[in-house]
Amino acid sequence: MVTQQSKTNIGKFHWRRSTPNDIVEVAENMRQEDIEEIRAYSGSEPKSSLIYCYFGSSPCMTMVGRKGNIMGMYGVMPVRKNMGKIWMLGHRTMTSDYQDVRAFLRNSPIELNKFHMNYPILFNFVDARNTTHVKWIKYMGFSIIKEHATFGVEGRLFYEFAKI
Repeated sequence: MVTQQSKTNIGKFHWRRSTPNDIVEVAENMRQEDIEEIRAYSGSEPKSSLIYCYFGSSPCMTMVGRKGNIMGMYGVMPVRKNMGKIWMLGHRTMTSDYQDVRAFLRNSPIELNKFHMNYPILFNFVDARNTTHVKWIKYMGFSIIKEHATFGVEGRLFYEFAKI
């Protein structure tokens, strides 16, 4: 889905503020690993999880590929004054274009630094089965601070991670 907002940046990977239309696009085309993580963590469905994150995050952002395709949504949900719960949920085509993936990896530390200025403590939990996310959080300099053998509504192995 190419949105009006993303047409102006076609030709290069970019981030932008999320819209309600992004929720629908990502929810209907979410990576299977992310769907399984949501269900294991909370028992929720993709759309309701994205709505919750969209309204609870400051900011809520969307990744857009060079062809105008939505790659996923992410953001930080404030927990306390200097603490935020960082999250990301990907579109099933998130990793299908090599150039977009490289641009995402190259630009992720810049975006993370923006979040870190407002939230010196960033954390969350990741399903151990979601190996793509586990690799990404390590790449981004997060530390796994605890293993939870039975976590969430499904009682699965989750890693608690943080960056201070």
